[in-house]
Amino acid sequence: MSLKPIIIQNFFRSGGSYLYDLFNNKSETLGFYEPFHESLSSKKRIKIERDNFNKLKEKLSHTNKEFYFENFIDDEFILKFNSEKFQRFIFLMKRNDSEDCKEYLKYLINIAKKKNKIPLFKINRLYLNPDIINSISSSKIFLYRDPVSTFWSNIKLNRLNPFYNSLAYHWNKKIEPFKEIYDFVLKNRIQKIEIINNKYNFRNEEQLNFHYSVFVFFWLKGLEENLKHDFYFIYYNNLVNKEYQNEISKKLNDLTSFNINFADFKILNNPIYKNKPKISDEIKNLIIKRIDTLKIKEEFKNKEFDLKFKEIYELF
Repeated sequence: MSLKPIIIQNFFRSGGSYLYDLFNNKSETLGFYEPFHESLSSKKRIKIERDNFNKLKEKLSHTNKEFYFENFIDDEFILKFNSEKFQRFIFLMKRNDSEDCKEYLKYLINIAKKKNKIPLFKINRLYLNPDIINSISSSKIFLYRDPVSTFWSNIKLNRLNPFYNSLAYHWNKKIEPFKEIYDFVLKNRIQKIEIINNKYNFRNEEQLNFHYSVFVFFWLKGLEENLKHDFYFIYYNNLVNKEYQNEISKKLNDLTSFNINFADFKILNNPIYKNKPKISDEIKNLIIKRIDTLKIKEEFKNKEFDLKFKEIYELF
């Protein structure tokens, strides 16, 4: 049996947990879910996650049957790496710990191989750093979802706070193109998303559009970075289509030798996903200036699109 690692790379709230769980249910794999997660820096935080696992996975609409960090427990190297070495920012265009990240992944791979298991990873905290994943000899899968539902799902998860924390870091370090995006945030006085009377509050429609514009830039920039590498790309929304399911199952079998069945796939049709904000003209111009949209269009051209993609696709 080949012990070649399987790595699923995706953006927050893009279906990675679902695909990971399908692979993780195989007896031949040993899963490492979000190896760069901030909770892995503390035994106390891991215990809290474990105690609240069922409640949390229900909140996140996850299918995971195994506790997220089951195979990380009580390993001092893992704790030390995540508390000392890994930079505490979810998205970074430039890193000074890339080699440390590679060595850490190799360390986890060896844990699995010692147990004669296939290492399995689901990672979204390296969305802007696919070169780290690309350096690991493995079967690499990239999963992406339409930006509108991903936007709303991220608001539910974290109100976009990780994105703005990352933007502030890039602005302080003068790292483009995200410095320009944070200039846009400051100039337009974008307000934090608040919850008032159990509802998300954006102050006004213009503020909502600003948040969406910033999010779409992140989404596209990460997509561009990942397209530079030879990953196998899956469009999450299209998995509702039986023909597409069969196509993906066949290709995943060729790639990993596993039979992955999507028969139970369901996509949440939350009414809020029909609320499609607009991208500001300034961000549209920055997208055209800073992102290789032709490369993205090349990836998109053979796929079917719904109206959620229309405004973005027209930028190309």
